[in-house]
Parts: sequence; C-alpha cells; structure tokens
Amino acid sequence: MGKTIKEALQEAVSYLRSRNMDGPQVEAELLLAFYLGVERPYLYAHADAELSYDGCKHFEGLCRRRASGEPLAYIRKEKEFMGLRFYVERGIFIPRPETEHLVEAVLHWARRGEGEKVGDNFNILELGTGSGCIAVSLAFNMPRSSIVAVDKDEKALKTARYNSRCQNVDARILFLQGHYYAALAALQGWKPFNIIVSNPPYIEEGMIPQLSPEVQQESYQALNGGADGLDAYREIITRASDFLLSSGLLALELGAGQAADVIGIARRAGFASAQVCHDYAGIERVLLLQARA
Repeated sequence: MGKTIKEALQEAVSYLRSRNMDGPQVEAELLLAFYLGVERPYLYAHADAELSYDGCKHFEGLCRRRASGEPLAYIRKEKEFMGLRFYVERGIFIPRPETEHLVEAVLHWARRGEGEKVGDNFNILELGTGSGCIAVSLAFNMPRSSIVAVDKDEKALKTARYNSRCQNVDARILFLQGHYYAALAALQGWKPFNIIVSNPPYIEEGMIPQLSPEVQQESYQALNGGADGLDAYREIITRASDFLLSSGLLALELGAGQAADVIGIARRAGFASAQVCHDYAGIERVLLLQARA
C-alpha cells in the first residue's frame, strides 16, 4: 500500500533525524523532489497525492543512502553553483558555496568597476578544474573570454566537458589533461594568460582521515594538500610568472587560516600585490595576487 507525499515525508524526516542528520526536513524534501522530478514547492502543493508502494520503497532507499553518509549531490547527480546546475558523481569533487566567492572575486576584478558585464576578451587558465564549475561559470559570465581548464584526472575532465556543453560554453573552453602547467605542453602557440585561477587541494594530509565520512567519499587528490596543506600553492604560485601577463591576476581559494602562509609564498615568488577576500563567515577565503602593486 502506498503513502501520501505528506506521510512519506514525515516518516523520512523522522528516520533521518534518528540517524543524526543535519536538516532532516530539507534533506527529505530534496530527496523526494529528486525522485519525483519536481521542485520542492510541489511537495506541499500536492501533499495528499499518493506514492505507489514501489515509489515509497525507492524513496526509502534514497534516504538510507543519505543516512549512510553518501553525499546528497552524488545521490541527485547534481549540485548548484553560481545559479547553474552541475552534474557530479562519485569521485568528482563537489562544488562548494565558498568557491563562489572565488568566481565572484575574479568577475569583480575583470569588471574593474565598469558595470555588470565583462567586456574584455580575457584569456584564462584554470588549474584543477574538477567538475568544471569554475571554468564554466566564468565562461558563462564572461562571454568574450576563452578558457583553458586542466586536470590530471580523466573522469573529472569528462565531467567538466559535459557540464560545459550543458551550459553552451564548450566552444570557449579547452580542456587539457595533465598536472597543472605541464598540461600546457600539449597546447601549441599558447599566449600568457590574463587570469590564472585555482581552487587547489589544501587539506593537510594527516587531517583527511578526520574529515566526515561524507567528505572522504570525494576525490582524494582534490583534498590532499600535502603535509602542511600548502604543496599546491607552492607549485602554482612559484611558476605562475612564466604563464601570467605582468598585469594579470592569480586568484586562489584558501583554506581557513592559510592566508598568511600563502601570502608569504607569493611574496617570495615576487608578487607585489596581495588582496584577501572574506567569505560570509568571515573566513579569509580568496587571495588575489598581482605582480604589479
């Protein structure tokens, strides 16, 4: 025998709460909306609609997967970022809201106080594209720019290419496989970039086993920043001048408490200007570096 949407939700919320899930009401609504292929308001407008027995069982299965620690984004196969929907699956680093601050900081720098649209034809390099959320969002908001996005993981590149096609920006993004700047060896006649952007791995390797089981299901290489969490910053920053215009921007996401150390790396590499941007929680989240003060 089936249940109404209201009854199914009530049972799901009770179950998720018993498993100590944060926000069980929202989690249950998102899972049921996903299963039904609707938006969340539909659930309240049709609270008395009946789910079949098989439908109830499928929904219960989704709730069990979530309660076991499987990320919601992997269950739903998508994550919203910068107002766009991105496909993700197991093994792909899930886009975070804090990374939106990185994209917004780049857009603000590119606009240069000249309004809401980016008019210049910027040449952009993204290092470690993952799902492609940064490259695709920049291409979507900078319609005259071209982007080279690199990642050493073939699955990540396949996902990023798919997301670029979904947002109709694939013609302006070139995806290359390789480790950071080494990937450019496959690119003939490349020119120095106006912008280099990256959300590098910045978790200390020894801290990864202490992360939540949910986070540990994501890409290990997207999390592991080495013994002190700074390996990727050293590699990206110290070689950036070979690939960046002297007037260009190097934009990096930061882990909490890392700003001073990363600025120190940048100073030693010859960057004269360093600007830190905070996220909504007051954490130093984005570092903007320029060779010119």
